[in-house]
Amino acid sequence: MAVVILGNKEGRLEQRLVEQLNEVGIKKIAWVSPETLEVHDGWREDGSAVWRMQYEFYGQILPICCINSYFYSFVQAMKKYGPQDIKWKVWAPSPSVCSKVIAVAIKDDVIQEVIMEGSCMGFSNALNILVKGMEVSRVVQLLQNVPCQTRGTSCPQELARGL
Repeated sequence: MAVVILGNKEGRLEQRLVEQLNEVGIKKIAWVSPETLEVHDGWREDGSAVWRMQYEFYGQILPICCINSYFYSFVQAMKKYGPQDIKWKVWAPSPSVCSKVIAVAIKDDVIQEVIMEGSCMGFSNALNILVKGMEVSRVVQLLQNVPCQTRGTSCPQELARGL
């Protein structure tokens, strides 16, 4: 099975996607870095047009996975290759915060996992540990008014907003 991921090998979403693909027996994965698709005046014309179209279609939220010539966003890949009872939500928070992407796994209205790309690794891991197993409504209630300096919002507040 031919699998190529557009994304950063060290990214937490990418790592989660690779783990899930490995669990269903997909072991051979190639990588395309987003930087290889870009040049100063736009995107290359050397065959990366399809990746560009998919990248823009999915709102530039990486990773994008190409499996046997079919393109999937992170959420679509997790729906197809991940546990069927877990629903993933992925969104871009306010540009005012450190996080660039927030991904949440939910099962029966209970948080299973939170991944914040671009935020402090320690904070992101701590938040994931604290909210794992909590009902979505409780997480929203607890985090909806957590400030961060003078930004007008915060990573926890953006998590609550997205939920």
